[in-house]
Amino acid sequence: MTTPLSFWVWFFRGRAGEAGWRRVVNSWLILHVVVGVTVSWLVPVRLDEAAKAVLLPLVGVFVAMSFAWVGTAYAIVQTEEIDALAEQHPGGIESYVFPFQTAILILLVALTAWGLAGLGVYDRKCLMSCPAWGYSAISAGLFGLGSLTIRECWHVVLGSQMLLLYQRAIRKMR
Repeated sequence: MTTPLSFWVWFFRGRAGEAGWRRVVNSWLILHVVVGVTVSWLVPVRLDEAAKAVLLPLVGVFVAMSFAWVGTAYAIVQTEEIDALAEQHPGGIESYVFPFQTAILILLVALTAWGLAGLGVYDRKCLMSCPAWGYSAISAGLFGLGSLTIRECWHVVLGSQMLLLYQRAIRKMR
């Protein structure tokens, strides 16, 4: 029997497979950068206004929805069928559990970043001489993080549903 990894070991090094951070830093990141740059260029309001008006409530919905689906996924992961499936996976049960935790981490980072925007932290005058493009970069980064958050929220739902389908298929095979 192998001992379970901590989330951070799995995230940075992985086990018998790729590290968890590779689920975020992949070719989809290009799309999130493009979305971030495009939306920051299109949205004519300051970041604190955008955060208060739309994005903070939206991230709150994402967090609530993701926590609900993660609860469902964890209930499914604890079944006999998924345990048997995890035994066959080289990465073990961590390959099924930790991606959900990664999604929650991204949601919490997005909530924190947009919370700081809502408080006006990014709209304050810079103490040192900051380049003009700095605000645009922060804006693009926040909107790109929003795009990543939507993707991770979708992955939580998709992952939960796939586990449910795997569980059913294994149950029928028995």
